[in-house]
Amino acid sequence: MNQLRLQRHGKPDLIFNGTTLARVDDREFTGFTENWLVTTLYRTAIGQYILGSDFHITSCGQRNISTALVFASAQDLLEFMEVNNKPLSSLSAELLRQASIEDEAFTLCGPFMHVELRTPVALVAEVH
Repeated sequence: MNQLRLQRHGKPDLIFNGTTLARVDDREFTGFTENWLVTTLYRTAIGQYILGSDFHITSCGQRNISTALVFASAQDLLEFMEVNNKPLSSLSAELLRQASIEDEAFTLCGPFMHVELRTPVALVAEVH
């Protein structure tokens, strides 16, 4: 386990000992966009889960908005994501698929839909 630090918009950084279970960049699904979301799932040393998100905004000036939500258990996280109540977005399904490889708590929710990932498009065109 490593000491991790997550920035949070308008709040002090969240510092904890833990490991990264999954990380998904929504550009893998949508291709290049001016604004994009990176979502990361962590497991803490004491068994909690942290869902971090970084919303990158390049339209109207470049800035990032970071948030982190802490869950006492994997079940609490799954209930927050409403896994049993509605279809998951591609981003959520991929995040949970990756997490299920690292943490058996996520293998209990059954198979996740197959997700097609796109190769991210370069942000800057080549100069000749």
